Amino acid sequence: MNIKKDLRQKLYRKRSQAFQNDQNSEDCAAQKLVDMAAPIIERPVLHLDLSETVIAGYIPIGSEIDPRPLLTEFYKRGAVLCMPEVVEKDAPLQFREWSPGDLLISGALGTLQPLSTARTLDPDVMLLPLVGVDQKGVRLGQGGGFYDRTIEKYSGKDLLTIGLAFEAQIVEDLPKDIHDQYLDGLISPSCCKVWAEDRKARYLKQS
Repeated sequence: MNIKKDLRQKLYRKRSQAFQNDQNSEDCAAQKLVDMAAPIIERPVLHLDLSETVIAGYIPIGSEIDPRPLLTEFYKRGAVLCMPEVVEKDAPLQFREWSPGDLLISGALGTLQPLSTARTLDPDVMLLPLVGVDQKGVRLGQGGGFYDRTIEKYSGKDLLTIGLAFEAQIVEDLPKDIHDQYLDGLISPSCCKVWAEDRKARYLKQS
């Protein structure tokens, strides 16, 4: 069996169990993300001005951790939000403006996305779902490569990529193929990490 496929199945199960445990918990993991993101929300540092920042999120599918409470907090502070849209099978994602409460329509691969009339935007910060992530910032996704292609598209721009995950999805080491893109940071219900050592590190506080 392919190593990544095997890991993906194991981490799917771990994520599913973490999701189920969260449904039975009094403390919602999605709200804990807001608490851990306080360095960004409560204390914008250096040049990060939330009133001028375009932040891309996602609508969770299945057991993915829900970013919407975190997105709502960014929105309250003046950030402009957007959601991904699958344009073509082997193309990068496109992003359309979205605000909490806006209507969403069915998109490709079981996704929900903003209306086609919503304006397209280029994100400054991208919150990503994932199946697994390791201690170096290597991300294991669904296998379609959409986010890898998207991160590569913005490689020459000031894009900060932050993965969102349950603790059960964080592992010591993951295999990395040549097309796999590193994350700059990670927020889970109990940690806020940064791997980028350049100016991007200003957005996050090392846990």
